[in-house]
Amino acid sequence: MSIATFLSKVDHTFRPFMGRLPASLFTRLYSSTRPWFSKKASNDLIAPIDIPDHLHFQFKHLTFRSRLGNAAGMYKQAEGYDRAYAQGAGFYLSGTTTSEVRLGNKKNGIHLPFVPYPFSHSASNWLGLPNDGHKATATKISRFVRYPHFPIGASMAMDPGMGTESSLRGLLDGIHAYVDAGCDFLELNESCPNVPGHESNHGVLDKSLLLRLDSIASQFAIDSIPIFVKFSNDTELNLVPNLLQALIDRGFSGVNFGNTSTKYEVHEQSIHPLDKQHYHYFTTTFGGGISGNIVRSSSTALVRAAQAFRESQHSKEFMIIATGGIETHDDFLQAQHNGADLVQWYTGYYEQFGLHGNAVYSNMYAD
Repeated sequence: MSIATFLSKVDHTFRPFMGRLPASLFTRLYSSTRPWFSKKASNDLIAPIDIPDHLHFQFKHLTFRSRLGNAAGMYKQAEGYDRAYAQGAGFYLSGTTTSEVRLGNKKNGIHLPFVPYPFSHSASNWLGLPNDGHKATATKISRFVRYPHFPIGASMAMDPGMGTESSLRGLLDGIHAYVDAGCDFLELNESCPNVPGHESNHGVLDKSLLLRLDSIASQFAIDSIPIFVKFSNDTELNLVPNLLQALIDRGFSGVNFGNTSTKYEVHEQSIHPLDKQHYHYFTTTFGGGISGNIVRSSSTALVRAAQAFRESQHSKEFMIIATGGIETHDDFLQAQHNGADLVQWYTGYYEQFGLHGNAVYSNMYAD
């Protein structure tokens, strides 16, 4: 058993007891240890598992060896590629990058604030897109040893705080860098709640979004590589048809619902009483996005709405990706039943890793 697996199992056992610590101390503890653990775990040496051919999924020219893989938040610096393959992921997605290097958020002496809610199987983070930049990350990906039926994706975002023209130019340069690096698909992150400039009205079709989509579609051969667009779990259901139509009209390949949520009052009713002191402290001190079980219902509703629209338009070549609240085997199956072609997980992955270690994907594929 690796150190990362051992520590994860210990943490899974004792986290509910540590949850009795004062909220500020509990947050500081997990914020300081999470980056170290992620780096340590990404270097685990694992014998690759076999995935049956019947789990493969075909989309356009790509074959995914399964429909389940990591969300962008898991591998912030494009680490853990070989580990993800060995564990049994169906694809690999690197963390969201911007054109300029970002160190991430820091407040009250806490860098990259994060806190788990052990009784609610959920979490909050206020990371702020820490990354090494499009070009450096693309260079790293270009050195990956490729595996069959294991597509590599890159998540990208506009630079917060940068002028629109400069940020868009950086995004387009990044797209070219990732294509040159051999990426198989891209994900445009329009959903990060933890940086300035990514706030949006989730009930109207944003004109600046349409301008970005137009620029990408007009300046890049968008049919040469699938590009999916990721939206917040807070997106209003009545906006889904207009969003999807805008993507389809411009040649984008799919949609991802979604990222974290900032509807703190709405989701508070789903927070276990023993987690509420940490929830109140984090959301009032940092804000940030909440993830895990408490956003499953909103993600499910959005995926169902997207599937209903897709069926009405007969858009077979448009992919739906489900992210949010995926933790168990049943969650994985239900997401597919709701219409999801691919499923991404993050918070639920770590919950399951604490139980099953590196057999985490094998357990999800059971039966």
